[in-house]
Amino acid sequence: MRKSQQKHLEEALRACSSPATADDATSVRDDEKTAETREAAPQWPAHLDGFRIPDEICAAAYEAASPQCRAAVKTGLALGMAYFEQTQVAGGHCRRERRDARLGYWLSSGRHPAPWAVVAFPPSYAAAARLAAAVLCAQMAETPLLGAVCVGGMPSAPALTALELCGVEDIFLMDPADLCALLEELPAPGRLALLHEGELDGVAAAARLLSLRTFEERGAPTLAVQRPDLFSEEVLRFCHGDAVVERALLPGAGRPEAIFTAEETARTHSKVRDGGPFRSGAVPLGRLSLSPGCEGLWLHTDLSPDFFSVFRHGFGLLPRKA
Repeated sequence: MRKSQQKHLEEALRACSSPATADDATSVRDDEKTAETREAAPQWPAHLDGFRIPDEICAAAYEAASPQCRAAVKTGLALGMAYFEQTQVAGGHCRRERRDARLGYWLSSGRHPAPWAVVAFPPSYAAAARLAAAVLCAQMAETPLLGAVCVGGMPSAPALTALELCGVEDIFLMDPADLCALLEELPAPGRLALLHEGELDGVAAAARLLSLRTFEERGAPTLAVQRPDLFSEEVLRFCHGDAVVERALLPGAGRPEAIFTAEETARTHSKVRDGGPFRSGAVPLGRLSLSPGCEGLWLHTDLSPDFFSVFRHGFGLLPRKA
């Protein structure tokens, strides 16, 4: 914080409270994963077992995937976990309190995982990396009840493989009406992630009526493979479905969400000039630059473990001294 900003903050707070005395002290309390009394972990409704996809179907899809495809998704999960561990506050339960007698205020913040989360997609969804990325965010938030729902048909082999690699045990096959009924039955404040191209618009509308916080990947992102010779077409299609497109096939197209390129170019793409914009040059602008070996990594825009967490914040002014 700049000195001028600090001065304005002190003046604003002291206008509402008296100056601190010598006896006052600042206290900071930070309890991570405290062993406090919490509500019992939620459970899926008993009737949901009738919609469960048998484990042997998931195992068969996993075994049918090539070792290269499975390794790519595993690597993507490891890289995504490392990214969120460095950039996000850890998941789970957390309570933090601060009392600053000098400035005359207190604040209190609390966080806990949403009690449940559902990641839903249609049978045509075949992007293993993007499905795994959404699931990983819920897992890193330590969501106690996490389910995947394929709406309207059997999931694709890449989707089932991704869920197997993520360790998701609750995978269901439901129609839109049954999913909407489930969302209405589950207690608030849950979370819903929809990965689709319009097929689940009715589910999204029902979620809005329920005031259910929802994330949507509505349509496949544009990807640019700048160096096709460095990437396996099989792995790219397994990880990203039909979204993988070579740059040569995108004349006049919009900005890609990600570029697949050589490592040196990927490093340059992500560097920021001092006081200026990102470097560009001949590199197509995109949010992600992925080098060989990172085909299975994805970061959804506006989706992180925070989406699957519930936050509360309290603020107040300390009483004036006589």
